[in-house]
Amino acid sequence: MRIGELASRTGASHRALRHYELQKLIESTRRENGYREYAPGAVQRVLWVKELIDCGFSTRQIHGLLAYLQDSEPGSEQFRQCLKQHMEKLGALDSLLALLLDRRQRLFDRLERYTQSGASTNTGERENDVLNNTGFDRELEGVRNG
Repeated sequence: MRIGELASRTGASHRALRHYELQKLIESTRRENGYREYAPGAVQRVLWVKELIDCGFSTRQIHGLLAYLQDSEPGSEQFRQCLKQHMEKLGALDSLLALLLDRRQRLFDRLERYTQSGASTNTGERENDVLNNTGFDRELEGVRNG
């Protein structure tokens, strides 16, 4: 299939597909007219790449994971390595989330102190939205408590 069809079937842009190819995440051959030709299996690989990027993996990490995803059987050592990398990424995201939640809370506390001291931030409704957003605070508390 040509790049346009692959883009259509995966939702990836032509530019993204060329980038994936440069990163050796997908492969193509060239027709006599110079057009790229992708094998049917490229659809699944592109979908995996997009999903892994959305999960926060770099293209370098994805390059290693694709071999596990394509060639491993559940229960195999390769499969366990793939799971391990996913768990490590999840741990890194949890750490980042905790850091961001802490920063948000410190900023929220600072805003609250400013408004309680009578200082105006001149933000109008947004100020009230932030300081009275109890639903979001409950959601944050749920994330913190796991």
